Amino acid sequence: MLLKNVSRKIKPGSLKKLSDYLFIIMEKIIVKFPSFLSAYITYYEDIVDNEIHLAMITNKDTVLHIGCGSLPATSLLLSQRTGAATIGIEKNPSSVKDAQQCVRLLPQENTVQIHHANALQYPMDSSTVIIVSQGIEPRYEVLTHIARTMKLDARVLFRTFSSEDGAITPQDNILSTLFSIKKTVLHPQHGLLMTILLKKKT
Repeated sequence: MLLKNVSRKIKPGSLKKLSDYLFIIMEKIIVKFPSFLSAYITYYEDIVDNEIHLAMITNKDTVLHIGCGSLPATSLLLSQRTGAATIGIEKNPSSVKDAQQCVRLLPQENTVQIHHANALQYPMDSSTVIIVSQGIEPRYEVLTHIARTMKLDARVLFRTFSSEDGAITPQDNILSTLFSIKKTVLHPQHGLLMTILLKKKT
């Protein structure tokens, strides 16, 4: 698939802004052609399955996905696979409208909600699982807000790029000052993309 081929070639940091921009453009195009929606969602299946296993997400969880974008594939897949109530938030108003349309088309309005919100002001204390998309900015300000306001027993799934050897990169070492780092999972079909499981420091 084109998306996975592009992902495999992305280097950590150096092409981050380009990759974020390309995904936004791709989502804006695909949302105009609903027949492509299922194929786009398939791109995220292995990522979401890995994250469900990593954080042990069940139907008893309330999941918040920060940065759901125009096509809220993660929110939709999580709801389908676990039955967890899922909220996707996005600060771009037009992306919110597109995402809400996707939820209606599938339809998953009973289990997935999309809200227009800025993560820096959004309450984090009502979610048991918080997923932070790779393209979130300002990423460390958002992470600091999460760390300060999340529930004591919540789990945070942070998507980022790993180093070439699959380790956490030096620029992500700041995570250990905000959270307890529990586990990581690599997504080899998506280049250097990885998810880090974080919990509140006690």
